[in-house]
Order: sequence, then C-alpha cells, then structure tokens
Amino acid sequence: MTNKNDESQILEVNTRFYQALGTRDLELMGTVFVHDDRAGCMHPGWVMLQGWEAIRQSWENVFDPQDQLEIKLHNLSVEIEGDVAWVTCIQELTYIKRDPIMMNVSVSTNIFEKNESEWKMVIHQASPLPMSAQEESEENNLQ
Repeated sequence: MTNKNDESQILEVNTRFYQALGTRDLELMGTVFVHDDRAGCMHPGWVMLQGWEAIRQSWENVFDPQDQLEIKLHNLSVEIEGDVAWVTCIQELTYIKRDPIMMNVSVSTNIFEKNESEWKMVIHQASPLPMSAQEESEENNLQ
C-alpha cells in the first residue's frame, strides 16, 4: 500500500529537481541529492557520475545562467517500496534561448531514499528517447 504522504513528498523533491534544472539553480539542486558517494547521475549520452561532488561539478559546468529551459514531464509514475522509491517519466527539455532552439526528449528514472523523515534523490538517470521510424519519416518529408 502506497503512503500518500510519502508519494507527495517524493513528487515534491522530484519537482524541485526539475525546477533546479530549469532555472539553472545549483543551490536548489543541492537540496535534492544525497551528499555522499552513493549519489549517481547520468546525463543523456554521458557515463554515470558517482558521488555528490562529481555531480555538483557536472551541473556547475552545464548550467548557463543565460540559458532558458522549459521542461515538460509526461508519463509520470511513482513506485514506493519501504524507504526506497523511483519516479519514471519522459522529460521534454526545450532550450529556448539557443539559436536554433533545441529540444531533448529523454526517458528518466529518479531513485530516492528516505532518511529519517526526508526523501532525497540517490540516482538520476536520463537516456535519449529513440526517434520512431514514423517520426523520422515525417521529419524527412518536411525538407
């Protein structure tokens, strides 16, 4: 049985993660992750980074305060097993201030653990979503 209070807290931390990503806020990102060697992060197309310091540095390197990022989440799902939970979703990132405007669509898995009464992200993993043959065909027809 899912505890609605836990589910609400997990979704709040998950939302904070995407807010930090969208606003390029390193301090807010720091409130999301565990701050030890168990932390892991795999940006789309990257290898898995291990440990909070490596993850913090990666965000510091990719966050451009001039960037404007719009984020839409689709197919959001939350599963909880004791003190561990995972959120899966499709994340659609649109980089608005880039020329040309860029979009990245990935499948994301965010794993959380409960320490005392607080949920923290342990792993963020995002992998590019392969383009379907139909989408490729439609793109080619637009040229």
